[in-house]
Amino acid sequence: MAVQDRYNLLRNVVRIANSASHSYAARLKSLTNLLTATFQLESATIYILDEERRHLSQKISSIGSGKAVNCLIPVGEGIAGRCAEKKIILRSGRESLHRDEAVKGNEGEVLAVPIPDNDRLCGVITLGLKTEGSFADEHLEALQDILVEAAGIIQRIKIAAGSNRRIMNLTVFSELGQLLTRSTPPQSLVPLILQTCHEYSGSCCSILRLLHDTGIPAGLFKKCRPKVRPHLATLLDIESDSSSRVMNSGIPLLICDLIDDVDLPPSYICVPLRFESKMLGTLTFFGKREEGGRYRNFDEEDRELFESMSMLISNTLAGAANYQRMARLSMENDKKLKESTLLYRVSNTMLSTIRLNKLIHLILTALTSGANPFFDRAMLFLINERSGVMQGMLGVTRETSEGLINPVAEMEDIQASRWDISEEDIARQRDSEFSCHVRASRLELNKSMNVASRAVLDKKLIYVPDAVKEKRVDRDFVRRFGIASFAAAPLMAKEQVVGVVIVDNSIQGRPISQDDLRFLQLFTNQAGMAIENSMLYNRIEDTNRSLREAQERLIQGERLATIGEMAAGIAHELKNPLVSIGGFARRLEKKLHPGSAESGYAETIVREVQRLEKMLTDILSFSKKTAICYNHCNITEILEDSLAIVVPALEESGVKVHRRYPRQIISFLGDCQQLKQVFINLFFNAQEAMKNGGELNITVASTKLNGKEAASVKVADTGGGIPLEALNNIFNPFYTTKETGTGLGLPIANRIVTNHGGKIQVNNHPGIGVEFNVVLPFQS
Repeated sequence: MAVQDRYNLLRNVVRIANSASHSYAARLKSLTNLLTATFQLESATIYILDEERRHLSQKISSIGSGKAVNCLIPVGEGIAGRCAEKKIILRSGRESLHRDEAVKGNEGEVLAVPIPDNDRLCGVITLGLKTEGSFADEHLEALQDILVEAAGIIQRIKIAAGSNRRIMNLTVFSELGQLLTRSTPPQSLVPLILQTCHEYSGSCCSILRLLHDTGIPAGLFKKCRPKVRPHLATLLDIESDSSSRVMNSGIPLLICDLIDDVDLPPSYICVPLRFESKMLGTLTFFGKREEGGRYRNFDEEDRELFESMSMLISNTLAGAANYQRMARLSMENDKKLKESTLLYRVSNTMLSTIRLNKLIHLILTALTSGANPFFDRAMLFLINERSGVMQGMLGVTRETSEGLINPVAEMEDIQASRWDISEEDIARQRDSEFSCHVRASRLELNKSMNVASRAVLDKKLIYVPDAVKEKRVDRDFVRRFGIASFAAAPLMAKEQVVGVVIVDNSIQGRPISQDDLRFLQLFTNQAGMAIENSMLYNRIEDTNRSLREAQERLIQGERLATIGEMAAGIAHELKNPLVSIGGFARRLEKKLHPGSAESGYAETIVREVQRLEKMLTDILSFSKKTAICYNHCNITEILEDSLAIVVPALEESGVKVHRRYPRQIISFLGDCQQLKQVFINLFFNAQEAMKNGGELNITVASTKLNGKEAASVKVADTGGGIPLEALNNIFNPFYTTKETGTGLGLPIANRIVTNHGGKIQVNNHPGIGVEFNVVLPFQS
């Protein structure tokens, strides 16, 4: 080649290499076209060596388009690959070419020349010769000068690719930051992180491992492309080992040329997720996927990108964990405030009333009222120690607890805030179907039979999550109320259990949480003390009432004693003259002619003297202390002897007597004569109330009096009953509603029965009649 021609060639090469209007690939294309035309070649192709120096990854040929075409020619394969491996000029026929090497097909020989860049190889150029050996040595000298410019263009391609890659990495980092700083729900954050990292990294498989105790959902999260899914188990084993190493060291791990299998990625990067000094987990990327669908090794630049991404992800996860922690603390504080406010209001409410009935309604309503009640239903059982059972007192549901309100005057003042419930709402709750079922229920105080008894006897709250599986549960109770799960909490007061509260959520089916159980424990402790205070107050009221009644009876007794002494004295003074008057009047009556006016006067005197004598006898009998002469008494004989005295008067008034005696003889210790006087008085009172006829029913039966065996004698008449205004005075001495009589019959009868340790009960039916029930213990 002439010097001038060589100069012109190099000038054209320099002009092409420095053409700013063309891309680098177009410049290399122009060089191949120039070489083809200058040296009369069939083809010319430039191959670019990849960053890993393992493949010829791009080609620009005179027989192709003006763009770089991806290829995959391993170093050492084909003429171009062998040239890259040995870094020498090689000649070969078409038969030894790699499938990705570009030829026209009619080349006589292919010449491969390395493209050096200082001490490194940056690519290979292949020349398709028309005939074997048609490329002279002088042409090689000119070609070496041209390849210097080609190496410069290739170097600029790689520099531009590196710049584009760094720009892309910064763009990825920026977009990832914008995406992760959005307001994302915590439950959606982990899938979003994994999906975003998988897309931006271009990896074939991305695995996110999050540790426990970090405030975020723990576990293993993965995203794989379809090509590597059959090998997922292998990748998971690799990830497990590398994740353990990274968490122990805290240093990112980059592994290259891991597997020779073409179906698996050749490298992976595992980076730690760490916020401050706390390890949150790891993020592992397998295989960098390129546009041609093949994988390449990750490099340090990828490691730096993923490490920066891990810092951003760690901050995001820590922020999400802190947000969840703050949200949880806020919810807990709100719940504690609600509980504290509720307990405070409960305390104020319980102190505002000492009525046990109202207090019970307030307690159960507080558990089931509000927009979000603690429980759907609540039942209260109080202990009856004497009978050994727990008696149902009240049942309230969220439907019947709408009556719990705050007084309007106290709505703004939480310190004075308390609830109240109207009498109408109390009645509505009491008469509800659920409450009626509860009040009709009794639970045996036996821990082997039901859970409520265990709670009472063990003095602790018991939660039954599944009533079907619980062995020691009252099946009838559970079936009757349709209970699936429930809790039983004892009402404690001064180490004593006064009752038990049973709650469940059978309406909504919501499980009872530990927070609900903790609140129930606090609530029942407060309620137990309030119920105990109410019961103590009622007991004090009963005691005061008993003291007042005893005081009144004492005063009345002293008054009656004084009256009795005075009456006894008067009776003694009057009785002697009356005896004389009565005796002389009877003698006059016998001597006077029957039917005369004088005989009528004498008869009147005799009758009135007899009445006065009976009155004086009753007064003396009531005023003196009588001793009881105990004998074995047959109640049937006493009644028959008493009836024998009254029968004439009963028959005269047309009164029918009905007797109901037990077959078994009822006998006891008592004063038979005094008891006859009791029943004679009752029978005469009945006869006087039925002057125009009626029925006298006498019923004898066994009964209990204060837990002891006793006899019951019921004397019932049909005489219209006792006027209501007189009912409270019938046992007061000298009180009578009859035109004749002393008013001492019932007081004497009551005193005799009381002295025997018994009592007289009155069942009055105005307009119908009255029933006296005389109850006498077998042993007084």
